Amino acid sequence: MRHWKGIKMIKDIKEAGKVEVLALIRKCEQSKTNKGTPYLSLTLEDASGSLDAKFWNLTEEQANAFHVGMVVEAHGDVILYRNALQMRIQKMEEKPGEKITDYVRSAPMRTEQMQAEIQGYLNSMENVALFEVTSTILKANEEKFYTYPAATRNHHNFVGGLAFHSLSMVRLALHIAQQYTYLDRDLLIAGALLHDVGKIIELSDAMLPSYTAQGNLLGHISIVNCMIDETAKACHVEDQECILLLKHMILSHHGKQEFGSPVSPMIPEAEVLSMVDDIDARLFMMKESIDATEPGEFGPRVFALEGRMIYRKKGDSE
Repeated sequence: MRHWKGIKMIKDIKEAGKVEVLALIRKCEQSKTNKGTPYLSLTLEDASGSLDAKFWNLTEEQANAFHVGMVVEAHGDVILYRNALQMRIQKMEEKPGEKITDYVRSAPMRTEQMQAEIQGYLNSMENVALFEVTSTILKANEEKFYTYPAATRNHHNFVGGLAFHSLSMVRLALHIAQQYTYLDRDLLIAGALLHDVGKIIELSDAMLPSYTAQGNLLGHISIVNCMIDETAKACHVEDQECILLLKHMILSHHGKQEFGSPVSPMIPEAEVLSMVDDIDARLFMMKESIDATEPGEFGPRVFALEGRMIYRKKGDSE
């Protein structure tokens, strides 16, 4: 990424005032004011973070000139709007030749580190059927598993987010298993690593994902369930009870039917999987809010956290 005079990284924007940013357009929605004037609602992103923005008073031609995936230089004012910083763009132009990969956020671990730790957990499994199914699925989808996000928004929505979220869940689940020793460790590892792997089909790509036809029509839970069925048959372990239990964990990991799971957790390992999934996603969103909020202040309402405002403790540092 080139550094331009006066350009700020998004993470360094802490207060209202004039600002210039060089960023990727992550979201670009065109609307019209009550008077019929076009404007854009944008999310700008660089490797350090993201920033909501509005570009007002445009002509149709100007509004149509911008789209998702474009790297732009934007000039304007940052204001505090509903406890969050928002940029009011006055001028914006495309910067051709810039690499999109320089402007997307990525997991806080290198791919090689995640691969090594996950392989260590796989190698520690004693259940041969669970090991074969889990390792076969991950190996067949290795590139996408380590590059895709865990979601398009809200949590772990960055390159490598799927693997990092899954790895975080394995760590949490195994800590719980140390306290509750009757839990099946291998089921927890397999469930955590496979629970969201269907997102490599549900989502279109790693950097600027949208939902595919399969994603909208089937959803990642059904997709993973099919993956397990096909792989278990290929490994000749489809009749083993552990495969049935693993499929139950996948199908119930959203916790409740109203949250998208066709069944609710009916074994303790499924309950743990659902809980650590929720914990990891919610704490990620809380940390994102805290990072964008000044100490002693409340952040903006987070829709995915029931509209709560997250408070950042006084004296809290980066």
